[in-house]
Amino acid sequence: MQDLKELVYILHQHHLQPLNPNGQPMERDSLLGQFYEGIEKGRFHSDEEAENTLYPDDQGGSKFRKLKSILRDRLLNSIALFNATGTDFTDYQKAYYDCHKQWLIVKILTGQNANTAAMGLATKLMKQAEKFEFTMLAMDIASYLRIQYGLRESNDKKFKEVNLQFNLNRKIYDAECLAEELYTLLVVKTVNNRSVSEEVSTLAQAYYEQIEPHLVEYQSYRLHLYGQMIGLMRYTAVNNYEEALPYCDMVIAFFRNKPYEARVPLQIFYYQKLICHIQLRHFEEGQEVAKYCLGIMSEGTFNWFKYMELYLQLTFHTEQFEQGAQVLQEALQHQRFQFLPDNAKEIWRIYESYGYYLAKMDQISGLAKGKFKLGKFINDTPIFARDKSGMNIAIIAIKFLYLLSEKRYSQILDEVEATEQYCYRYLGGKNTIRSFNFVKMLLQIPLGQFDVEVIEKRTARYRKNLLDNPLQIANQTHEIEIIPYEILWDMALESVRANVR
Repeated sequence: MQDLKELVYILHQHHLQPLNPNGQPMERDSLLGQFYEGIEKGRFHSDEEAENTLYPDDQGGSKFRKLKSILRDRLLNSIALFNATGTDFTDYQKAYYDCHKQWLIVKILTGQNANTAAMGLATKLMKQAEKFEFTMLAMDIASYLRIQYGLRESNDKKFKEVNLQFNLNRKIYDAECLAEELYTLLVVKTVNNRSVSEEVSTLAQAYYEQIEPHLVEYQSYRLHLYGQMIGLMRYTAVNNYEEALPYCDMVIAFFRNKPYEARVPLQIFYYQKLICHIQLRHFEEGQEVAKYCLGIMSEGTFNWFKYMELYLQLTFHTEQFEQGAQVLQEALQHQRFQFLPDNAKEIWRIYESYGYYLAKMDQISGLAKGKFKLGKFINDTPIFARDKSGMNIAIIAIKFLYLLSEKRYSQILDEVEATEQYCYRYLGGKNTIRSFNFVKMLLQIPLGQFDVEVIEKRTARYRKNLLDNPLQIANQTHEIEIIPYEILWDMALESVRANVR
């Protein structure tokens, strides 16, 4: 069902209608039309719901599976009519869709032995592919043309020209594939683990040295996208924001000098630049970058959600909590949220827990206080519960803060010993200094018998260590501290005071 929901969403987003084989709009009163409309209107969330509604007399089974297959084919055929026009698309995006459609036409014409028309179109298409650096497409076109010139027309001069084009694009393509492979090898080590990694940084350095000669030789979009991300990870893997910030500026300048708008690389490196500004406490600069990012993002894309994560963090770090609640709700209620990978959805559930905590502490009014269920939240975050030196810290912190705000003291006391062991096992390194001291401060609340004066005495040295290691110099992953620990600590003490009034 998920694939159908995504296809229906795309059609709806671009005002396309599912078509019948004769090219006419699909009848809405037919069983197929009811199936489509049920997905479009959000009435069907699973195959079971759709089958029970469309076949109420238990006559579904193979009939429903066939209906589902027909609908999928109709949706895919309709999406093939997608046309990237209008101001929502950059010239690069328009060229991407147009070039690949034109290449399909070349292949169809060739299959029909209309070689003269196909070659004329392919020759024009080659210029577009090289202008916009569609390397693989340019290589395919050159391969096609050299066969035509070499075998069909026996034109030695033109054969040599396109053969040179083919070989150049093949070299660039090989470099692009290497950069993509090396970057992916790095990412799979970090996607479900937000802890700082010297290993990843060292590996990124080795990979960058391997790819750097190609970056110097070729100016390819795809090569520099992946290659420069490898270069950046040398710094971001160990949260070296002082070095990462100028590196982002260098890459941004490279892509802004392209003869077309390279929107995706700009989104990525402005996103990384925003991280640097947040961690270095450059809030005004961060706001400027955030505004620019908003202008180049396509709503509902994966990058849009990643930007919204960071924008939410910026609002929380500047204590603009009401604005943060709006960002949170906009992301969680977006129709494309359901299509995010599980790890991305789980990160948002962690952010959501902090939003509900702020509502509980009367810091925001946009979220219903009683809607959040702590037990369900813990069960819904299995991926990052395993990230012991990373996002699991944020899970442990919000769990403690919620229990405290709800006066569940016996449950807090039950957690003390395990949390102490967790501190010393996973938070003793140089990259988790702030988290170690904050969790130790939280532990002094039950150990201090929930007495504010005793707690403040017991936490004095941990608080000093926290203040001596501010975020801008702390070598920790930026996602962990969703709300600065100093702010959360004040709220924790407020819960203790409120509980004794």
